[in-house]
Amino acid sequence: MPIFEVVHGWALTIYLNDHLPIHFHAKKAGMSVRFYLDGTFEVEGHGRLSGTDRKRLSEYALGNQQKIKEYWDALH
Repeated sequence: MPIFEVVHGWALTIYLNDHLPIHFHAKKAGMSVRFYLDGTFEVEGHGRLSGTDRKRLSEYALGNQQKIKEYWDALH
C-alpha cells in the first residue's frame, strides 16, 4: 500500500477499497495500528502502543482530517 505520510517514524497508509469508517494504518517496527479521524485506535496484531506514540498519532488524526479524507476519497 502506498505511504501517504511518515509521522515520527510511523508510515501511514490507507488500503485500497478499505471499509468505513475512514481510517489509516500506522506501521513501525513490525507493529500496526488502525487510527480513526476521532483519534481512537485499534492495535492490529501484537504489541503495545506507547503513550507518546498514541498522543502523536491521535493528534495527527485530529489535526489532519481533511488531508486524510481527501486521500481516502482518492483511493475509494
